[in-house]
Amino acid sequence: MTQSTQTTLNKNLPLAEIIEKAGTIEAYRAVFYEKFLKKDIFVLVKKGYNENNEATSFNANAPIITFENQQIPVFTDPKHIYDQGAIQDEMSYMKVNGRAFLELAMGHSILVNPFSKVYKELVPNEIADMLNGSIFNGIKDQVAHTQMQVLIGKPQVEPTELLLDLKTTFASIPTITSVYLGWTFNEKIDQQPHYIFAVECKVKDAAEFKEIADVISNLCKPHLKKEEYIDIMRLEVNGNFSDYFYNQDQPFYTK
Repeated sequence: MTQSTQTTLNKNLPLAEIIEKAGTIEAYRAVFYEKFLKKDIFVLVKKGYNENNEATSFNANAPIITFENQQIPVFTDPKHIYDQGAIQDEMSYMKVNGRAFLELAMGHSILVNPFSKVYKELVPNEIADMLNGSIFNGIKDQVAHTQMQVLIGKPQVEPTELLLDLKTTFASIPTITSVYLGWTFNEKIDQQPHYIFAVECKVKDAAEFKEIADVISNLCKPHLKKEEYIDIMRLEVNGNFSDYFYNQDQPFYTK
């Protein structure tokens, strides 16, 4: 694996502190996005639904509490539910992976730690860009490379059956021109290495790319173990990891 530029950013900080730093230090913005997608968050549910606040599997049909304007409050830690005394009563909540929750909450605005002195609002377009990876393209290239701080290379074992399924599906999607498979690890965030799909395609905007990312994600799910996950990124010249994929790798699919 090759390694990106090292950084002095403290990525071990709690998400709540990263939110505070991201307000003034640009390099922490992608740190927040990365960690939010991969870490667990907490959502409020109606009283009695998860009365003991057990760390059970999240139910998509759970009675999630929203604000009157349909914004959804989420918390990086249960203690932040009671910040500044905004809520006095004991609340019920559930734990869920950040990415999984955003996929369910598409179309809504999310307020992260809304009762804290510093909070973060995630609007629908921003959430879509987080899920398809294009959020990082909006940050200066040198900053993005610094904050990624990842190892990237070829996987030792290729998921043969998965790649066959993907190739068959890609053939029916005219906007996809080529797709690469990598193996990546961020020592500050990831617990284990995982697959990353780099997609070269002819799409107009983030919404179109999200449709492609959703197809890949859904095809991958039956092939992955419960604790495994993938990253999906749009591959562009001078974009994140473009040097590696264009110069050191070959696509597993080309139209």
